[in-house]
Amino acid sequence: MRYLLLLIAFAACTKSSDTTIALPDGSVTFQLNDHADTMEIPVSILKDSIIVFGIRATLSGTTSSEAHWINFAIDTPAISNYQEQYGNAKLLPSDCYFFYKSLTSISSGSTISDSAALNITQQTRLKPYTTYVLPIRIQSVDGNTEGAGADKVCYYVFKTGAAGSISKEGWSITSYSSASGSNLPAKLIDDNELSTFWTTNTTQAMPQWVIINFGSDITFTAVNYYLPTALKYPTLGGYPTSIEIETSMDGNNWEVKGIFAGNIENNMQTLSTGITTARYLRFTVLSAVIYSSTYKIVSISGIKLLP
Repeated sequence: MRYLLLLIAFAACTKSSDTTIALPDGSVTFQLNDHADTMEIPVSILKDSIIVFGIRATLSGTTSSEAHWINFAIDTPAISNYQEQYGNAKLLPSDCYFFYKSLTSISSGSTISDSAALNITQQTRLKPYTTYVLPIRIQSVDGNTEGAGADKVCYYVFKTGAAGSISKEGWSITSYSSASGSNLPAKLIDDNELSTFWTTNTTQAMPQWVIINFGSDITFTAVNYYLPTALKYPTLGGYPTSIEIETSMDGNNWEVKGIFAGNIENNMQTLSTGITTARYLRFTVLSAVIYSSTYKIVSISGIKLLP
């Protein structure tokens, strides 16, 4: 009896698929103005958020006499076609987007599908004043990869503005005063501002310092530092009460840009240096609150530069 029911169900599904009226070749495309193949979207990279973009398909000619299903997909190799036609652009990084919904339908009596949902995330990972492109293809219509929607690609173009912070690409740690276990200073520049962190050694007192090599000359106006959420600021301590910022062009001759009292809000503090050009930064914790009333350590989870 169970096998009979499965055979009936399979036969019903097959019959439904077979009786779907095929749409004419090339009749399904993206709903865009003036038959364009690009959609340009400005993107702020000052903070991370989830931005949802709707994507619809449209049917040319008469309205549909029955429902038809359209599936969208990312077509990363098509970035080369965009570059040949429109010029230089970068492929949008895979960790900055995902399809929340890729399957849509054109209902009976309509010419426009419901909306697919493309989510854009982690905008702060993108570079300022840069063009990013995400090619999207009509992968299939009613399960068919050829015919009605074949070769239809739309280029979603994301143009970024000014950065909320300067990219850490090319940064490295030159030297440091101490570290505890696996909590090494490299965690300061890994773009994970609140989870991974540098912790100083429990046997060494303040001051504690780290030197960052930017790999090139960078102009900035302020330094941000962050505290790990795991420390539950200010309950457990282990945070700075006085910080010194120094810069250098050669890693040997240093200029003091300021000594700052700790004034942390939302696990972060901004230290204004004025317009500064440097290749090296020395971040020194002069004093800190004792951690858990026992350990003379400090933990910092990230350092950023502001333009």
